[in-house]
Amino acid sequence: MSRVWRTWAVLVLFAIGTSMITPLIPIYQDRLAFGDTVVTLFLGCYVLTLVPSMLLLGQLSDRVGRKRVLLSAIATLAIAQVLLITEPPLWGLLVARGIQGLATGAFFGTCTAFLVDAAPAGRRGFTATLGSISIRLGLGLGPGIGGVLAQYAVHPLQTPFEVHLVALAVAAALVLWLPETVPPDQPRRQMTLRLGVPAAERAVFWRVLVPSGMLFSLFDGTALSLVPVFVVRKLEIDNYAVVGAAGFLVLVAGAVSQVLFPRLDPRRAISWGLLVAAVASVGIAASSPTDSVPLVMLAVTITGAACGLVFKGGVDLITLIAPVADRGKLISSYYVACYLGGFSLPLILIGVLSDAIGLTQALLVLSAVAGAGAVWTALVGLRSLGGLVPPPDRQGE
Repeated sequence: MSRVWRTWAVLVLFAIGTSMITPLIPIYQDRLAFGDTVVTLFLGCYVLTLVPSMLLLGQLSDRVGRKRVLLSAIATLAIAQVLLITEPPLWGLLVARGIQGLATGAFFGTCTAFLVDAAPAGRRGFTATLGSISIRLGLGLGPGIGGVLAQYAVHPLQTPFEVHLVALAVAAALVLWLPETVPPDQPRRQMTLRLGVPAAERAVFWRVLVPSGMLFSLFDGTALSLVPVFVVRKLEIDNYAVVGAAGFLVLVAGAVSQVLFPRLDPRRAISWGLLVAAVASVGIAASSPTDSVPLVMLAVTITGAACGLVFKGGVDLITLIAPVADRGKLISSYYVACYLGGFSLPLILIGVLSDAIGLTQALLVLSAVAGAGAVWTALVGLRSLGGLVPPPDRQGE
């Protein structure tokens, strides 16, 4: 196995465990009797530690080496999984999610860099794309595997995390086996938490990247928190393999769509993706009166695929409009906007709305808001680009 694929395996093995809790949330809610607002905090606490960790600890690998940061992140995630194995009370669950976010923020950027470092010079663009798709693939496998184990294992709240501890041990062994890619005499730059948006790209960032990033990640966040609850409560499904399938489909479909449409113009990817996601998401709420599991699974699959295109469109747009010197800053800012926009306050508001007016109605409100956001982004945000984005037939000039 080549260095690239060994590093890829580490990335996927780690990512699986960060979302494995998704199909277990309805079980926790039933046993601990908390509302839908608290359900959204499972992602809120995760993002609360993930963002500063991503901004600070990703830089650390440039100073002390990739392997040290990766091994530390794996050990930190293992601590969270051990805590979850003990079946803690609610505060312990939220603390564990915070620890998972801390580990994930340090890991994903560092492992993606480690993956690109391992690639031959002519294959680094492909390898970077492989990394971003693989993160979504790994995150999608987590709910799928977690749901199967929750349904068929004797101890549904323990076995998924015990299995992932074994996966983390394999990942750690692979990291130890791989050579370090940061030379010991690498120049040390000062670490900072500053996250800047270059002045030349601010209009595009606020008018296109922020609203589109917030909306697609809000769909992802809803699928990983409230949709499992919806499947159990509204559709009365007690098979947790089916519950986990919703999280699996929304994330894996988003990875597959990026592979199927590699050259889709970013403006079309963003506008069409948002519009399709808004329309398809109505199918989730519509499955309640019909008690249709196939409908909700189809809806989350199409929504996830569309969200994958929105994300790809955002990254491709940055690549088109930003010079190399600004590209890293803008991509980092875009990631933070996605996480904070979709996995924090807006998602919590959907949870509050669910407790107030009902989960089905809250999902319909989400679809309506997303539809309005899609129309605004297409008619106002993307049109404001003007000459910043070259037309597809002139991008090579």
